[in-house]
Amino acid sequence: MSFANKIVLITGSGRGMGAAVAHAFAKESATVCVADLDEMRAKSVASDITRHSGIARAFHTDVRDDASVKAMFQNVDQEFKGLDILVNMAGGYGEAFRRSDETPADEWDMVIDSNLKGSFLCAKYAVPLMRKRHGGRIINFSSNAGRTVSPLLGCSYTAAKAGVIGLSRHLAKEYANEAILVNTVAPGPVDGDRLADLLDHDGKDSLAAQIPIGRLASSDDIAPVVLFLASDAASFMTGAILDVNGGYVLA
Repeated sequence: MSFANKIVLITGSGRGMGAAVAHAFAKESATVCVADLDEMRAKSVASDITRHSGIARAFHTDVRDDASVKAMFQNVDQEFKGLDILVNMAGGYGEAFRRSDETPADEWDMVIDSNLKGSFLCAKYAVPLMRKRHGGRIINFSSNAGRTVSPLLGCSYTAAKAGVIGLSRHLAKEYANEAILVNTVAPGPVDGDRLADLLDHDGKDSLAAQIPIGRLASSDDIAPVVLFLASDAASFMTGAILDVNGGYVLA
C-alpha cells in the first residue's frame, strides 16, 4: 500500500488520531501536509515525520474560516502542483453531557463550523487541485454520533457528524465522474486526548464496557482504515461509510 508521489493533506493532524494518520501515510511514502489550528502542534508532527525520513509540511489553518482554508490550499498548490488525498479530521466539541436546552448558541456554531463547515470548505478547495491530478480521494470523518446520537457530546456534535455523512454522500454523487471518490469513516470512542478531557478513568471503563469487542479504539485501529480508503483497493467505493466502532453501533 505505497503512496509514493501522492500528496496527502490531513486536517486536525496535530495530535491524536490525526497525527497517527499522518504518520501512517508518511510510512507508506506519501508527502504529508499536516494541518492544524495549533501551529506548534502541526510543526511538531511534521518535524517528527521528517526525523523518521518521511516528507511532511506543516500548515496552520482554521477550517472554520474560508480565507484561512483558501490560503492553505493555494500554498499546497504552489508547492506541490495539486493534491491527491484529503482527510478531513478537524473538529471541535463542547462540554460533556450538556443538554440541548442548555447549549449556548456560540458552542453550537463552533461545533458545526469546525466539523461540518470545515469539511465543506476543505473539499471545496481540494476539488480543483484534484482535477489537476485527474482524480483524488476525500475521506471525511463522522462518528458513531452521526449514526445515532451522542449523549456525551450533545446535540451539536450529533448534528454536525450527521451532516458530515450527508455532505459526503452529496460530494460522492457529484464528483464520481471526475474520479474523485468520497467516503466516510465513523469511529466509535477512541482512547486518546479527547476522552481524557471528557471522562475520568471510571467513565472510560464504563464506556468500554458498552462496546461488544470489550475495549476502546486506539488510533492504530483507525489509521489503517483511512489508508485503505485512500488506496487502489477502494477504487470502486464512493459514498460509503465505514463504521470502526467495535460493534458499539450496529448499522
